[in-house]
This record gives sequence, structure tokens and C-alpha cells, in this order.
Amino acid sequence: MKKSLVLAAAVAAVLANAAFASERSHKVRKHDDPPPAPVQTWAGCYVGGNAGGGFGLRTADRGTINVFNPVVAAGIGIPTSYRVSDHGAIGGGQIGCNYRNGTFVYGIEADIQGSGLLGSSTVTTVPGGIFDSTTGTAQQRLNWFGTVRGRFGFTPSENLLLYGTAGLAYGGVKDSATLVFSAPADGNYAGANSGAKVGWTAGVGAEYALAANWSIKFEYLFVDLGKTNLQILDPTRPGQYMIYTFREQDNVLRVGLNYKFGGAFVP
Repeated sequence: MKKSLVLAAAVAAVLANAAFASERSHKVRKHDDPPPAPVQTWAGCYVGGNAGGGFGLRTADRGTINVFNPVVAAGIGIPTSYRVSDHGAIGGGQIGCNYRNGTFVYGIEADIQGSGLLGSSTVTTVPGGIFDSTTGTAQQRLNWFGTVRGRFGFTPSENLLLYGTAGLAYGGVKDSATLVFSAPADGNYAGANSGAKVGWTAGVGAEYALAANWSIKFEYLFVDLGKTNLQILDPTRPGQYMIYTFREQDNVLRVGLNYKFGGAFVP
């Protein structure tokens, strides 16, 4: 009887020890499992930088002609329009804040850009018999620009944001033009104007969360800074002038990197 009790106690101890070891092993394996992948919340404020390029097909259209020569005043030999194809690099920084409601994300962003966008066009006209030729040039430059835009998008997956954006645009532009007549009309007209312009912008973009608080974005913007009326003059002909109207429009493509402050991810 005593031997049976001792044997039963030994078996119970062995089973208990095995159960404890199994439970401990299970807990260790659970503890060693990798944590769940982080998920982007998108809500919060951020700061970042960007770089890219721009291009456009701007126009400079002839307007008022106020000259004493009746042939020139009729517009004979004067280019009616210039097509200025501009392009160049851009780069700058942005700051903004996002809010989230379910799969929808909305917010505001402001940016400022340095710009090397530049283009020029030359037109030579041969009227035939009236005077030999006229040669006109037009040049447009965008020195810098910035935007203040609303953004509204949705998240097809937690780490991807697709959005549309629109708002205010402003920038520093420089326009210039020359027009040189050959004999017998003669004349050498020129003018330049630079200053800040205000307009609008709209575009689309995609932003992808990389890790922790970082995300990368790809963005397209159409920027319209309105029109500029440029008066060209010949200093030897006081009171005589011509006007060309420049359209200030560009397309912008850029890639940016954002850092979001605090709590960018939740497990």
C-alpha cells in the first residue's frame, strides 16, 4: 500500500513538472513572437523638404500698339504671340497638419520653393517689301514661389495616402521682351518687369509611410499666377510703346520627405 502511494505521488510530480515546463515554453514562444506591424495614423503635424522640376508652355500675346508709324501701328511685322517653353529645377520645404476621420484624411500645407524655371522664344518676321524684317524675343523666369493649400484624401491601406490639393499660390516672376525693326521702319523696343504675383494652384499626390515618423510623397501641381502686362519702349521715340501680355503658368512635379511630430504610429 505504501509503495502504491509513493508511486502515485512520483507520477503526479512528474506530470506537474511536465505541465509547468510546457506552459513556460509556450509563454516564452509567445513572448518571442514579433510585434505586430506599425500602422500609420496620419493625424498630426509635420515638416519636410522636397525637390523636383517644373515645365510649362507660357504665352506672351500682343496687345496695344501705340506708335506713330502707320505701318507699324497696323501691326505689320510685329509678332502677334510668343510661345515660351520654360523648364528648370525647384527645391524647398513644407509644413502642415493632418486630421483623420475613418479612412479620410484632411489638412492644410504651406510650402516655399526656390525655382530655376526659365524659358525664351524668338520670332523673326519678314513682311515683304515694307521693311526687311523684325526680330522679337520674349523671356519668362520664375525665381521662387510658394503655396498654401488644403489637402483631402483617403487611405486605401493604412500606410498609403492618396489626396487632392488646391489653394493659394504666389511667386516672384520676371518677364522681358525686345523688338528690333530694320530700315526703313527702324526702332529698338525693349522692356522688363519683375515682381510678386498671386494666383491659385491645384494638384494630386500620393504619400507613403516608411517607418516611425517618416513618410515620402510624390506630388503634381498646376500653378497659375495670372497675367502680366509688359510695356516695351524705344527711348528714341518718346510716348510710343507696345504691350505684351504674359501668362504665368507652370506644371510642377516633386518628391518630398516628411517628418511627423509625435505618435506617428500605433501598434
